[in-house]
Amino acid sequence: MKSFILLCGGKSRRMGQDKGSMNLNGKPMIIHVIKNLIAIADEIIVVLSDKNQVDDYNKIFEGLKSNRSKLHISTDIFEDKGPLAGILAGLEKVKSDKAMVVPCDSPFVSEYFVNKMFKYSNEPVYDAFVPRWPDGKLEPLHSIYKKDLKSNILKLLNEDIRDVKSLIRELNVKYIDVDSLDNTGKSFFNINRIDDIPDK
Repeated sequence: MKSFILLCGGKSRRMGQDKGSMNLNGKPMIIHVIKNLIAIADEIIVVLSDKNQVDDYNKIFEGLKSNRSKLHISTDIFEDKGPLAGILAGLEKVKSDKAMVVPCDSPFVSEYFVNKMFKYSNEPVYDAFVPRWPDGKLEPLHSIYKKDLKSNILKLLNEDIRDVKSLIRELNVKYIDVDSLDNTGKSFFNINRIDDIPDK
């Protein structure tokens, strides 16, 4: 079963607006991400920050004609606690024993990359599966996490620890070479500034 947690945590400080609803080539950015995942997904949990964002995204999703039943919306359990809280909210809702996290500002995530990640995730001895660049940089928001990590995440959040790398340091992790997952690197491309939006 391929489950996804799509993190769309509200307004970006850098962008000054909600990145998932930003226009990219005539469509909200989140639609690009969903269209890259929906055919191979069994479920996609879209994690939002609050009810206002839920209302906005329900309007965005009205344009999805097929596979709408695969999409489920959840909201952060902890307010303003960052992506770690979003991962917890998603893991609370997934039906599978693991889920792949994808940020809503990664519109070029590829099916090939996703399938490779899930293939690696069949090794039961690991808690998480994390892409790693040759320089050691990690991609914690393009990783797969086991559902039974909820208690680990809750403990960190209760200690006001919000970064995902703090969770990774506690786990038995399989690190996967980025080049074996996507040699173009496009699956990891994040749009963090207006200047990052491709001019197509």
